Amino acid sequence: MTTKPLFSTGGFISAPPVLADLDGDGQPELVVPSDGLYAWRQDGRSLRGFPFFAANAFASRPAVADLNGDGRPEIIIGCDDDRVYCLDCQGRLLPGWPQPTDGDVYSSPTVVDLDGDGRLEVVVGSDDGRVYAWTADGKLLPGWPAVTGGFVAASPVVTDLDNDGRPEVIVGSWDGRVYVWRPDGSLLPGWPQPTGHFVWATAAVADLDGDGRPEVTAVSDRVYVWRSDGRPLPGWPQPLGSFGVAAPVVADLDADGWPELVAAADRLYAWRANGQPMPGFPADLGAFLWATPLVADLDRDGRSEILAGGWDGILRLVRPDGSPTGFFRAGGPIFAPPVAVGSGSELLVAAWDGRVYRIRPNEFSRALPQAADWPTRRLNCQLDLPPSTPVFTEVDGPLSVRAVLLYRRMGEKTEHPVPLVVHQGHRVGLLPPFPAGTQGEIRVCDGPGEPVAAGRFRVVGSPGDILRRVRLALRRRWRWTWGL
Repeated sequence: MTTKPLFSTGGFISAPPVLADLDGDGQPELVVPSDGLYAWRQDGRSLRGFPFFAANAFASRPAVADLNGDGRPEIIIGCDDDRVYCLDCQGRLLPGWPQPTDGDVYSSPTVVDLDGDGRLEVVVGSDDGRVYAWTADGKLLPGWPAVTGGFVAASPVVTDLDNDGRPEVIVGSWDGRVYVWRPDGSLLPGWPQPTGHFVWATAAVADLDGDGRPEVTAVSDRVYVWRSDGRPLPGWPQPLGSFGVAAPVVADLDADGWPELVAAADRLYAWRANGQPMPGFPADLGAFLWATPLVADLDRDGRSEILAGGWDGILRLVRPDGSPTGFFRAGGPIFAPPVAVGSGSELLVAAWDGRVYRIRPNEFSRALPQAADWPTRRLNCQLDLPPSTPVFTEVDGPLSVRAVLLYRRMGEKTEHPVPLVVHQGHRVGLLPPFPAGTQGEIRVCDGPGEPVAAGRFRVVGSPGDILRRVRLALRRRWRWTWGL
């Protein structure tokens, strides 16, 4: 089933919406990142000053906090225009913002008092390979940014990992390492720790083994668990059938008083703290699961259910034994985790069709619906792509979980890596949207040596596609063109 959407944007939604009372009326507004940053009242009206448009889309989850101590909330968010923005509740930039980086900011900001001065700071990663920490007025903290060797798409987790009374910053990088820094930007002893592939997923920090000390869980080609000093927890790492993007979730899945670890990739996985799989897992749900699962007791039976959104646009309600019990179909692939409203009586589901859906747990269909349609192409010597639309690109042949697709547009010197994941039995890479007329090269590598597949691509468009690009550019530059 597909219910009527609650709100619609003008672009893709890759990060979950946030509920927050922005205007102080006692009612939360819905803040949604997409082609712009949207803020809606519950009656469907946009909050004054929104949507806010930047030079590119927003794929970062917004953080809402009183950053400058004026008693009113601000919105802090990263953007694909290589900047981090801080807006007041009327969509106006705060002094000192936006702050530039040298790469897209897919990472979601964490707002926390990092240096112990009683004031909040903004901590966020960037595709320039750095992790930044700014004060409320946009000044870098001493020792920051910290540098990694790859994109930082993961969101920082800030917590007191070593129990010294001061928070640490935990983040994974596309250089295949997980880092832990002190508030002054120095590395905690025992870190970084290597993995076998990119680390895109945000880490989870929780006491898995019941010893009173937190462990760090990260997802890459496998699921890794380390103690606070970097030593691996016995029983880990555990393999995945595909590279993983979703953040791991620690929750008591079977209500036995002990936490389990849930991860999503080519299948839905669940393990006990010692690395033993939970009965019924891994569960093959028929789609790649990019979105972080939501674990909650939705039917009030004392045991948690798992909500897992797939590239096929279907949100699945899964029992603790791994069996799906309900389905909801959105109008496009689901990249954003579902959001529980209040006690879980309602759920918000955002999808790549640009819509936010509201669904109640009793409204799930018991029959598996038809998957949402999305542009898909099989890699060959010449790939014709639609304009301004991401494309799922299927690659033939046996490949390892570390295989990557690399693309380069004509005139570029640098290749852009794309992890290959398992979706509906195929190795699939997600190509970003390109404007009409773009041409370039694609190759697939599975370790060092010659590529295992290669081809060229071109983006075929029409005059109407060019007109849509112009309208989008105008809408971002001048808000009075909103009605175009």
